[in-house]
Amino acid sequence: MRYKLSSFTRAQFKLEPCDVFLHEIEGNSLWARMQRWAVGDYGHVSMYIGRSLFNTPFIFESDGRGAGIESLQYKHGQMVIVMRPKINEEKKIEVVSRAIELASDDQAYYDYLAIIRSCIPRVLSEKLHLPIPDDYRRDAMVICSEVIAEVFWRADLDILPETTVPLPDDFADSLFLKPVARGRLMEDILPQGYPLAISKYISRRESKHGNGNGY
Repeated sequence: MRYKLSSFTRAQFKLEPCDVFLHEIEGNSLWARMQRWAVGDYGHVSMYIGRSLFNTPFIFESDGRGAGIESLQYKHGQMVIVMRPKINEEKKIEVVSRAIELASDDQAYYDYLAIIRSCIPRVLSEKLHLPIPDDYRRDAMVICSEVIAEVFWRADLDILPETTVPLPDDFADSLFLKPVARGRLMEDILPQGYPLAISKYISRRESKHGNGNGY
């Protein structure tokens, strides 16, 4: 599912905790076309979790190093669709707490094997119109789409089915999420306020990822 910029207001948009970002695959290079053919319009998924007490906006994601929390500034300029979960403030706090918990887990590395074991078989099955394998099993290691689904699952929220490995495009079709904006991060899409204090995470983060990102 692809959303057009005209579908949303052009005014700068304010984020809320637990807003999910679908990062668009941009450009028309051969690699970009291959990615869109394989997995759809979105190549990555992450989640906004709020500002720290030092006014730094943060996202939760799984990149090549695994589950972690990063400054939103590192995604400056990326085109995203913002998907807002239909949950109350209490559940938002729980989801963010689960994200902090998972980002602090030393076993939550990026699951490269899941791409071979689960993602490629799923993509090939869909392209060949075959039944999608339903032998997916959750474990400690996570790819980007797994880690976002996982924190909602841990909060007892059925954002996506748990029987199939999630891919970024799946979030666009989730009935649990509502598309609320499309634009470039830190340009059209801006953080706001101090909705949740996450500074307590920072000291624990350094033991897992090091302190090379300027915190």
